[in-house]
Amino acid sequence: MERRATARIRRIGIAIALMALLPVAVLASTASTVVTWRTNAIVKLTLTPNYNSGFGAVPAVIGAQPAPTHGPNAVLDGGSVDFGNIEAGKTYLYKYAVELNVTTNSATGFNIYGEGAADFYNLTDGTSVPISQAVYYLNSTASSDPNTGFSAGAPFMKTSGSVTGGGYATPPTISYIAYPSPIAQSLSANGTYYYDYELKPPNSATNGQYYVWIVYTVVAK
Repeated sequence: MERRATARIRRIGIAIALMALLPVAVLASTASTVVTWRTNAIVKLTLTPNYNSGFGAVPAVIGAQPAPTHGPNAVLDGGSVDFGNIEAGKTYLYKYAVELNVTTNSATGFNIYGEGAADFYNLTDGTSVPISQAVYYLNSTASSDPNTGFSAGAPFMKTSGSVTGGGYATPPTISYIAYPSPIAQSLSANGTYYYDYELKPPNSATNGQYYVWIVYTVVAK
């Protein structure tokens, strides 16, 4: 019989990074004078973990779905995305993981970037699992979430940007030279986005307490 390690996934931290581009507005008078000015784009991001009752982790099972459960760091409308105790080699869906509410004054919309500040790190023994092989995101809803552990998700990638902070108790920021592909794009100034997370730790994951910071960055177009 195959033996699987039990990995204690205590939290997926959430950090927020806000960055704004500076759009240029131009007015031309009836004469040859052109007046040009620059205004800072206003970007406000509100991030709410565990945003609806019924949040938590559900293992991928066929048939009737078990009730979601979560670890102690997760609370309604706050805390961390805490999967609690999970088993390596299995897939878990975390329902109602994150709500992102974006408000800008950008007439051309905005992009949302979401990446891991590091790989999926085991505090207990110092090992890690590539985040792109373990942690995934998928679109959710404000309520009546239809996803299961078999729903397809997209992998979070480890950032290639410059990371400041990122310890277990220290939220990181990411400084970009070039932006990655956005996880969401809007042509409107405002928008609300809902996400579930999936966790797929490989059989090789060792026992321990794992965490990773997911950093969301909003850039006005």
